[in-house]
Amino acid sequence: MTMKSHRGKYGLTLVEMLVVLAIIVILAAIVASVASRINNQGKERLAKSTIEILCTALEQFHDYEYSYSGSYLGFDFPLDCNDFSADVLQSTLRDALGAGGVTITGGVHEPSYSGSEALYFFLSMVPQCKQILDRIDRSLVTSEDSNGNRLKIVIDGREYPLFRVVDPWPVKGQKSRVGTVLQYDYYDEKVVPPNLAEVRSFPVLRSAGPDGKFGTSDDISSK
Repeated sequence: MTMKSHRGKYGLTLVEMLVVLAIIVILAAIVASVASRINNQGKERLAKSTIEILCTALEQFHDYEYSYSGSYLGFDFPLDCNDFSADVLQSTLRDALGAGGVTITGGVHEPSYSGSEALYFFLSMVPQCKQILDRIDRSLVTSEDSNGNRLKIVIDGREYPLFRVVDPWPVKGQKSRVGTVLQYDYYDEKVVPPNLAEVRSFPVLRSAGPDGKFGTSDDISSK
């Protein structure tokens, strides 16, 4: 009798075990929520610092007075090619560079890539800007398409990686783990070539933020 009474005194009942389990689940949820918030804040800081680096590179590009050809003579910043198809991007770069031929190869090129690709390409043409670009976290610079293939651009027979800058939040449903492309606005992309009198005094850079959608409250902008 004494032994049975001892076991009853110190053993856990089913209700007590369920209470303990519920507490553990609640604590785990709280820890996961805090960890997610901290991780998201870190990515926000990374996105902001990346935009600041690009703005510094843009200032250097302006001071360098890069010279374009064709219809783009007189532009002070990298060309704004947001949402250009591969064909339009190729013809725009061919005109601006005075090149005989421009071809994008290596994978499936999405129009959403074009703005950031043109930005990175022209900035990398200026040595001082290239040094600044090297300060961007390498996880945010990619030439991969949505299937993980690496895009390239061939200009008059010479091949270059076709890099673009993305934000730190991976796009769901893609094979590659790259984020949403940063948006670069300098002029109205619907008019090709654009009107020099309607360009911005300084371009605007935007990250779509955690939700991957532009025009929502979590966007991060240089403006």
